[in-house]
Amino acid sequence: MATLAIAAATAIALAGCVPQASPTIDGSELTIAVTQPYTSGNPVTAFGAGETNTTIAYATGTGFTYFNDESQLVRDESFGHFVKVSDDPLAVTYTVADGVRWSDGSAVDAVDLLLEWAATSRALNATDADAASTVDPETGAPIDRSDPRVLFDSTAGDDTGIALVTELPQMSDDRMSLTLVFDEPTADWRTAFFGPGSFAKPAHVVGMMAFASDNAITAKERVFSAISEGNEKDLAAIARTWNTVFNFEGMPANKSLLVSSGPYVVSEYVANQYVTLRANENYSGMREATFQEIRVRFMSDPLAQAQALLVGAVQIAVPSMNSDVRDALATMDATIRDGYTDSFEHLDLQFAESKSGVFDDVLVRQAFLKTVPRAEIVATVFHDAYPRATTRDSFLFAPGDAEYRSARSANGSAGYGEPDIEGAKDLLAEAEVSKPAVCILYDADDAMREDEYALIKESAAKAGFVVSDCSSEDWQQTLGTPEAYDAALFSWQSARPGVGVAPAVFGTDGFANLNYFSDATVDSLLSEASAVSIDASERDALLLEADAALWASAYGAPLFQNPVTIAFDQDRVENVSLSSLSPGVWWNVWEWSP
Repeated sequence: MATLAIAAATAIALAGCVPQASPTIDGSELTIAVTQPYTSGNPVTAFGAGETNTTIAYATGTGFTYFNDESQLVRDESFGHFVKVSDDPLAVTYTVADGVRWSDGSAVDAVDLLLEWAATSRALNATDADAASTVDPETGAPIDRSDPRVLFDSTAGDDTGIALVTELPQMSDDRMSLTLVFDEPTADWRTAFFGPGSFAKPAHVVGMMAFASDNAITAKERVFSAISEGNEKDLAAIARTWNTVFNFEGMPANKSLLVSSGPYVVSEYVANQYVTLRANENYSGMREATFQEIRVRFMSDPLAQAQALLVGAVQIAVPSMNSDVRDALATMDATIRDGYTDSFEHLDLQFAESKSGVFDDVLVRQAFLKTVPRAEIVATVFHDAYPRATTRDSFLFAPGDAEYRSARSANGSAGYGEPDIEGAKDLLAEAEVSKPAVCILYDADDAMREDEYALIKESAAKAGFVVSDCSSEDWQQTLGTPEAYDAALFSWQSARPGVGVAPAVFGTDGFANLNYFSDATVDSLLSEASAVSIDASERDALLLEADAALWASAYGAPLFQNPVTIAFDQDRVENVSLSSLSPGVWWNVWEWSP
């Protein structure tokens, strides 16, 4: 591919145009308390993945789309637009709007999009590259920066659909548009790239760091050439840089590492204490900041967060809830709102390759699920912290989704409400199985899951099941291991509504199918629901059928959607609401106002 020079952007003043006044209020400040510290500006790496890293990246980033607090996808035309140009194969063209800039004044263009594709799709990774070999086993931090192999250590591709784009995208001559061709259709193409889960890094900064250059234009050109021409040496340097240089132990000396494209930019960082976000003066999109400065304090103690809210040290708190925190918040003149996160707890049964083999029989699976005390688990886990918490009764729809009530009323979950010990005994008798053994895998260091396990064991024993403990500190690595366990307790996270990762989890050949589940009906329904040519109502109808099929097959049992609480001083901050999708309360950070 011919190499084209990148022209410096020129600002053009249009006669007769009156610039709009900035909504940013001079001198306005806000402090929010969060639980986890800030450690990385790149939350889509294995080391950077974390709640606070994600929310800071969201506040400082932008893209083609985001989700509002009703899980509706909002297009940000001020950043650019995208259009599906072909159904077969699925192809989408993304175009950056004129005038979009990084916080250092550099133009955002399709080379930045190209780097985001290379990093998050992992299409250019060496086939023999192993991410585990490049991180410290104790901390998870990258340690090998001289590996000659290309390895973008991205966690983003598996659930966004960008991993389906393995061919080099085509760039327009003006370098403002990029066309991606998907290897197979995906219903989530609208959010697959540079959307809600994208926290893109500037190509010129990555290039300058990778090649020890102080020239942004030539560094960006070298990034473009490396990707478009497949220069493995340069690609390896780019990947190592992308993986590592945005991990912080304090305010970086090189401020270019903080360059952002969104409404805010990191202006101050004291490790294990706070991060300060300041309105990005070079941002002019639809998400312009209202507060000039937001300080993010790290407070792992939820009672300390409540106390800080009481004395006015913070105006928004997102504490981990327990009954003491609930009681403390109740004494304050503050607004308290409960909601859900985007993760849910569930019990999965192994359909094949299990430790005992008992769940190969659908009757035994149904019998075991009839013993699971789902409501008691919810009551025990949440106590007084969330007195209104209830079970989640759908595999494919979350509480709050428009179709959730329809799903739970028709999917067969009512048959697995309260434990039915006699019904379980009858099913075991029909299966001619006595004292079936069930070993349950869960996180050995998680007290909540210990409680869940104990309740399941006690209830199942009443029907004749012999339940044993397969817990492990390495439970994540054990998931999917043949003959290691019979059932597993853990959480799934879905950062977007719709089909999402359902085909990957429930499909026969899904990359996240950890329990050897295979059902022709489910495969067919999810395949139809993934088609790009159907509308939302048709997709929901197919997912409702698939949800019922999962219950009919005795796949397992959803237990509960993980709840969350926000508390804020309504006299000091307005326009605060909670989204069930990541990044939660931060979804409209630019709209928070004094």
